[in-house]
Amino acid sequence: MEKIIKIVVYVLLTASFLGATSFYYTDEFYHSLVAEDGIFENITALVLLSISVLFLIRYIKEHKTRGRWWKVLNILIVVGAFFGFGEEISWGQRIFSIQSGEFFAANNIQQETNLHNLEVGGVNINKLIFSQGLVIIFGFYFVLAQLLYRKWDKFQALIDNFGVQLPKIKQSVVMLLATGLVLMVPDKRIWELWEAMFVTILLWVFIEPWNSDEKILKS
Repeated sequence: MEKIIKIVVYVLLTASFLGATSFYYTDEFYHSLVAEDGIFENITALVLLSISVLFLIRYIKEHKTRGRWWKVLNILIVVGAFFGFGEEISWGQRIFSIQSGEFFAANNIQQETNLHNLEVGGVNINKLIFSQGLVIIFGFYFVLAQLLYRKWDKFQALIDNFGVQLPKIKQSVVMLLATGLVLMVPDKRIWELWEAMFVTILLWVFIEPWNSDEKILKS
């Protein structure tokens, strides 16, 4: 299973990088990739669902031998990844042709039933939480977490108690390259593609972390 997921990860990342560069030589094809309900938005949703399922399986297998904070983090990831999956597909709204309620019709930028496109009181929820907030958190995660783990005993103990998977250097480099590539494309829809790369790299970290004892798939 691990080998299969790695192959899928490598294929998705390669396709994502090629998809981003397609902006410069095949505009129509590029926009089909990053369109609403396009291939990369669906990839993001499916990868998030996969993460949720894999962490649920991990929890079922290991929770009896793990501590309280490990359980808390794993449940949060199961719920959080599933929430992200639901948000990406607007909780099945377009699949089942469900009309948005009055609140979402009035306050959602795309008139969809999801939270990440809400704009309340002039505040864009997606920009505030799902963009700026996550950039800070995962910027720290990919750039500094492993270094602090090596140098700071208290941080190491915290990571071990929660069972956090830390990225390898190669994974952090790929994440930085992906972000740099996306920043070079002058089109706001490119972030749909970045989201697909981001969650795919996270899945890669989860199955092949630097601290190998915390990998979610064990032989």
